[in-house]
Amino acid sequence: MRCLYDRKESRRFDREAEARYKMPTLLLMENAGRRAAEILVEEFQRTPGALERIVIVGGGGQNGGDAWVVARQLLSMGYGPIAFSAVDPEHIVGDARVNYEILARLGREPRAIASVAALLPALEEATLLVDGLFGTGLSRPIEGKARAIIHAMNSAKAPIVALDLPSGVDCDTGEVQGIAVQAALTVSFLGEKRGLRQYPGRAHAGKIAVASLGLPRTAETQARLLEASDVSRWWKGRPPDSHKGIAGHIAAYAGSAEKPGAALLAGMGALRTGAGLVSLIPPPSAEAALAPRVLELMFERRSLGDLGESFKRKDAGLIGPGLGDSAEAEAWMERILSDFPAPLVIDADALNFIARHGALGALKDAKGARILTPHPREAARLLGVETREIQRDRYHSAVELARRSGQTVVLKGAATVIADAEGALRVSPESHPALGTGGTGDVLSGMIAALLVDHPPLVAASLAVLIHAHAARESACLDRGLLASELAAAIPRALKKLIARQSALASS
Repeated sequence: MRCLYDRKESRRFDREAEARYKMPTLLLMENAGRRAAEILVEEFQRTPGALERIVIVGGGGQNGGDAWVVARQLLSMGYGPIAFSAVDPEHIVGDARVNYEILARLGREPRAIASVAALLPALEEATLLVDGLFGTGLSRPIEGKARAIIHAMNSAKAPIVALDLPSGVDCDTGEVQGIAVQAALTVSFLGEKRGLRQYPGRAHAGKIAVASLGLPRTAETQARLLEASDVSRWWKGRPPDSHKGIAGHIAAYAGSAEKPGAALLAGMGALRTGAGLVSLIPPPSAEAALAPRVLELMFERRSLGDLGESFKRKDAGLIGPGLGDSAEAEAWMERILSDFPAPLVIDADALNFIARHGALGALKDAKGARILTPHPREAARLLGVETREIQRDRYHSAVELARRSGQTVVLKGAATVIADAEGALRVSPESHPALGTGGTGDVLSGMIAALLVDHPPLVAASLAVLIHAHAARESACLDRGLLASELAAAIPRALKKLIARQSALASS
């Protein structure tokens, strides 16, 4: 896993570097700009002509100071960048002012942009642009001249390198503040910022590289980016004498006469991820629709009166896919959500049940661990807000759901966010548009349930999300047309490749 920083964590690092290690912020800026210039050259030197006419546009803050260091470092490498300032010189202060004046003494003083029209000829001739307008401190919509400058930069033909963040992308959420630079490369200082790993910010970042500030990271971040290598690190192999009895028995409380497929897909997700046994336990009214379709799954007939018997000898469970909202299904969900003693994945109709009855807080008293797996609309129902509020800050939404429920939450979507009740955040680096079809979430629920047999909730959810995304890549031919059953079938192949890839890297 890799650290993902928010603006408070970034600023805390700067303060600690100065207070604890006596490393001046001016040196941090120098290290950031120097490494950004090196990465820029490494990335574009193989493209003929890309470094011939570099235009750098800086703002009045620290991000502008980084831009002035980049300009000077490029000069020292033999390139001839032209620098422009979006603000008048008297508005440039602090460390940024120091680096501005060094450029001026070198005869390369950044040209103040009196109007966007004056900048256009340079943008039209540029072979590469560097964006140093706004960094982590931006928390308001971009308007006026700055907005016009970003629009002009985006309209130019030259690729853009963003320093720390594409200007206009919120550091903490990935939200676009009115307008944002469309970067081909983002060089993020210290570590990646949270906003670079959520949409729409991710779509503006292009390729992401990290520039060290010359000090080791001294503290963990709340949010961590998952990596493919985490799969082999967490994966627990089985001994040769393994059998189905020790591979885990999953209870799947799912399915109805109208939606039998969701239950079957969740069960297949669990089996394909390694569960030894999966018992499908639908409400009595769904038995006739589901029983004839069961092959690898087992089938348990239970009534509400003897539902507790189904809890016995189960290592984990899932509830919700395809259950519906009948009175019968609601009675089942009320009992199972509170009383099932083993870890339980809560999805789909079970999430809607919780939202209808305002029962999110009641999960704190559940007899076993719970893992909620809402998509954005389900999350909005649970929190009583609009879906756009969930998407505006997915990190906060996941943390709030985990806090209110006292449980682990998997907020699905592009760049899935996982949160636990202690505040830890995990973010998927992978997404695939072909997952946008019915049933893929049911498969994920089964995967998490299977992994709960051997792993704590946060790890089980993280593993499942990673494998799920790679299975989509393994099975999808295009950005659409993937069937959930094909996704489930691809899980073992995806898992084998993930483990083999890391084994090959470790032995090389």
